[in-house]
Amino acid sequence: MQKYKLIALDLDGTTVKSHNKISKKNQRTIKWALENDIKVVIATGRSLGAMRKVIKKLNLAEYNMPVVSFNGSVIYDVKNDKIIKHNYFETQEAVTFFEQAKKDKVSLWAYSVANDKLAYINNKSSLMVKWMSFHTRRKTKLFSQVENFNDQIYKFVISGKKANVLSFRKTIENNFECNVFDWSYVSKSNLNLEICPVTSDKKHALEFIAKKYNIAPEEVIAMGDGSNDIEMLKWAGLGIAMGNAKKQVKAIANDVTAHHKKSGVAKAIEKHVKVK
Repeated sequence: MQKYKLIALDLDGTTVKSHNKISKKNQRTIKWALENDIKVVIATGRSLGAMRKVIKKLNLAEYNMPVVSFNGSVIYDVKNDKIIKHNYFETQEAVTFFEQAKKDKVSLWAYSVANDKLAYINNKSSLMVKWMSFHTRRKTKLFSQVENFNDQIYKFVISGKKANVLSFRKTIENNFECNVFDWSYVSKSNLNLEICPVTSDKKHALEFIAKKYNIAPEEVIAMGDGSNDIEMLKWAGLGIAMGNAKKQVKAIANDVTAHHKKSGVAKAIEKHVKVK
């Protein structure tokens, strides 16, 4: 059996049952992996602040495990509370995003680089903005009310009517190098997207971390359920899709485990790593 040295885990729809709840079985199995010198790296689209409860539950600081946030835009040293590596959209790029969002009448949420408790928005009444405000607990600032905008952005979240969002996406992809991922946690009636810098994805972040620990791709297991997990799963020696994963994720995976609400992460580790 292949000896795996690193397990990369998505959070929502993979490791957690709901926003921050992790099954006891998943917690026990992840703890077993860490105690047996297997690196466990969380790789998520969430911000660092939205990961902290999970980081604490899994004792990742105790084991000196880095985490990946914003789909790879930030690699963070939890134990020493510092950024190891980060990528972001420059100021003028961010301004263009907001200008285009206004033209296409889509709602925008932008994670500030300068202030990890702030997000810039363009529509206070947007369902997506309200959802994000509640779940991230970030303060928001209307972009139109910011004088001399001089910040950078880790990640944009976009929401709106399908035709409007597709128009926005086409313009952005024609003018910027970026990674665009489907995002389905707000409203199924709207089209929702995440947009990150082109060098920001979970695959690139894991390559960086694996190299740091002298771990080869074939020694890595990656698990996920969404479009932002695909490249990570394809890169890893063993890419595992969750039972609840999208069809396109299952199509490229080496294996499919149980549903995220049925401890699919633990079951995959038991199958491929842990001796029962």
